[in-house]
Amino acid sequence: MKNRLKYPLSIFVAWHPAFAEGKQIANDLYSSFCRDIEEPLSRGLGIQVYYRSATLIPVDKNIANRNAIILLIDENYMTDGGFQEFTKQLVGLTDDNTRIYPIALCKQATGIGCGLDSIQFIRYHDGFINIRDEYEKGIKKIKSELLHDCARLLMKFQPVWMDKEGSKIPSPVKLFLSHAKKDGIETTKKFKLFVESETKLDVFFDTVDIADGYEFEKQIEANIENAALVVFHTDEYSSREWCRIEVLVAKRNKCSIVVVHDIKDGEKRAFPYMGNTPTITLKGDESSSFMEILTLTLYQVVNNLYQRELLQSFETEFKNDQAEFVIITSPPELFNYIDLYKMKVTEKRKLIVLYPEPPLGAEELRILNDIDKDIRFVTPIYLPTL
Repeated sequence: MKNRLKYPLSIFVAWHPAFAEGKQIANDLYSSFCRDIEEPLSRGLGIQVYYRSATLIPVDKNIANRNAIILLIDENYMTDGGFQEFTKQLVGLTDDNTRIYPIALCKQATGIGCGLDSIQFIRYHDGFINIRDEYEKGIKKIKSELLHDCARLLMKFQPVWMDKEGSKIPSPVKLFLSHAKKDGIETTKKFKLFVESETKLDVFFDTVDIADGYEFEKQIEANIENAALVVFHTDEYSSREWCRIEVLVAKRNKCSIVVVHDIKDGEKRAFPYMGNTPTITLKGDESSSFMEILTLTLYQVVNNLYQRELLQSFETEFKNDQAEFVIITSPPELFNYIDLYKMKVTEKRKLIVLYPEPPLGAEELRILNDIDKDIRFVTPIYLPTL
């Protein structure tokens, strides 16, 4: 490469070595933001995650365009002079592109000082997390909050000076809830109430958010471009025209999509364009299930933002006069050819479709590459060979 490529975002996790659960939390965050620590070859966000614990190496905020510094503050962290001094140094790094996210893991955490007095701590509901008794609930809440915070950071949504305004800053992430009214409205309403009561996210719900007298599809398009589509996939969903339209509009606008499976008896015909998206099953424990749906949705939002910027950097490094680059933030599928052929007609050039690691299996690539020899689907690892 001509220049050192800077990643869109780096994450630093700091905890006291005497905090027994600190490494476990750090590993869980690594698995969420980078890749599964147990399956390193699996598909993941690929965000670089660095640890600071036994050795407090200074944070270099210039290795990425943005930095999220996560502090796991327990009693050991609070009473250690070395960690207090390290925290003061970290606070000195903060700006619009470098943020600190302290996590309160003991009741006294918010009183640590060190320059954190004006920074909002992440908590579990209205109390503090008891790691030993409620670890699973706690880590789900932490992941959800941090994914939302990273989405804000990647969107450059809120400059530092706005932190002191004192008023609520609206969320940059809006959830579009897609459902069939015949058998999906009750669950969707419950999910909407959960999001509104437990998170800082905004929700678009067509029953109350579409103005009377306005074109339904245009309002969907206007709201869905900057939203994540959560599909409540019930027995009647695929048979409803507007449900299908919502999915197609979301795909055409390349927004994040998560499909929540809630099939009871079956479908007469499955809608084929809901494929190539992450899915999750609605479970009996409603609150826990809703949190998992929310976390997966925010994960997809962060993935889209991070991958788009990362792939654009690769495009800049490897652009040439022989081909036009096209960036997609999810694994490619036949649906992509709709836009690809429009580009090919206007540009009359070979196209390189760049998508995130890891590469698709040979069986899928064979289908995609056999349609048109002038269109190649590659991940960054293959760019030096082109």
